[in-house]
Amino acid sequence: MDEALLMSTGDAVRKLRVLVAEDDSALRRLLELRLSVDGYEVRTVCDGAGALEMVQIWAPDIFVCDVMMPRVSGLSVCRELRASEAYAALPIVLLTARVFDEDIEAVMALGGMTFMNKPFNADQLNRTMRQMLGDRVPNPKATLSWLSPSPPEPDEIAVAAARRQRRQL
Repeated sequence: MDEALLMSTGDAVRKLRVLVAEDDSALRRLLELRLSVDGYEVRTVCDGAGALEMVQIWAPDIFVCDVMMPRVSGLSVCRELRASEAYAALPIVLLTARVFDEDIEAVMALGGMTFMNKPFNADQLNRTMRQMLGDRVPNPKATLSWLSPSPPEPDEIAVAAARRQRRQL
């Protein structure tokens, strides 16, 4: 495993965490596999609402987000994350097939974000993420105040995902 992707959290060492929000299931799975192979701990969600739910129970070190998604757009998620104290500095990679426009420009002006067009090169994404993460350390506010006091059980995540799927039907 690449030591650059390990983060010291006090006495423990853990992989850097990536949250991926992508509505295209094939691309979401591809990102999950590729980033896992690259040494990251990865969680994926299918839309912006799922991303906002996930960050309440699991603190990512970086967020990879599609711009155009159902229910809550990636741009709206970025605005909400930047408005929260816990995630105001979270590095964000925006992925989109859209042309760079005023909406994307306004969100990127919030800082700590980069933009990649689809289709993108996976190696370039990895280099971009490493550059954004730098010597990243865990965000104590994210893990202590904004999140639930204990890490979620896998069943909690599965239940939340099932609820989202039922709402979509």
